[in-house]
Amino acid sequence: MSYKRKNSGFTLVELVVVITIMMVITAIGVVSFSGINKRSRDSRRMSDLDKLAIALEVYKQESGIYPANTGLLVPSYIDVIPTDPKTYSYFYDRTVSNYSYGLYAQMEDIGTTTGIYGNNCTGVCNYKITNP
Repeated sequence: MSYKRKNSGFTLVELVVVITIMMVITAIGVVSFSGINKRSRDSRRMSDLDKLAIALEVYKQESGIYPANTGLLVPSYIDVIPTDPKTYSYFYDRTVSNYSYGLYAQMEDIGTTTGIYGNNCTGVCNYKITNP
């Protein structure tokens, strides 16, 4: 005599195991995704500062000095002044004389920082580009 199960379905233990596995996979994905987003935003920040540095160098070649502020670069040297991809801000400082400058940003990923440079970036500036 063979016994047939009338209602076939999942047991409570099987459901708990599957849900646990799905939660672990989701958690790993969320952590990886947030790290990728941070590195992506930091890459954009570096690119933005490089664009500003190029515009500043062209301005200096034509004027002999660096501008007092980055607003003087628009529209002749750069279309728009780049803005931070999150809520931070970039900081331009024409230091000591008219012949040197610093561009600063706040990076999210510690691996892309170059030091601590003060609180001018809507937080702590931890990435810097200076004139060559």
